[in-house]
Amino acid sequence: MAKENNDAQALDYCMNMIDSKWKSIILYHVNKGTNRFNKLFAEIEGINRQMLSKQLKSLERTGILDRTLYGEIPPRVEYTLTPLGKSLLPVVKAMTSWGQKQIAATVAIPEAKEVKEVKEVVEIQELPEVKKTPEVPEIQELPEVKKTPEVPQNQQLPLF
Repeated sequence: MAKENNDAQALDYCMNMIDSKWKSIILYHVNKGTNRFNKLFAEIEGINRQMLSKQLKSLERTGILDRTLYGEIPPRVEYTLTPLGKSLLPVVKAMTSWGQKQIAATVAIPEAKEVKEVKEVVEIQELPEVKKTPEVPEIQELPEVKKTPEVPQNQQLPLF
């Protein structure tokens, strides 16, 4: 029972290190050699700048990434994997491999089902004739409303 508890704690610890979908994707790209913010932003589909910045800071705080700021103008920042980050790469590669297998399996299944469904032939039925809507009578003009008499501008109106 104690071993099961230790295993669960170890798994929980690992999942806390890469607790979001973005962290594992960032690790994958940094390992490929992409280590500048704008390049990561361009390569990671679906992430916004704020989320990328937040995840990079979190990976840096946990010791998975190392951030190097160069004193240049404009400032240049590069991210590299620390030894702890490199030790997580087998986990990321295993997840990538598993995902590729699952995608291949789900792509193959729908194609086989479609072939069976195409064999059925559907007859086209004629639609009944649509009745015309009755014509709307023309709108008659409204009688003119009597205008109030105009009062010259210089004349005062009586007070009540």
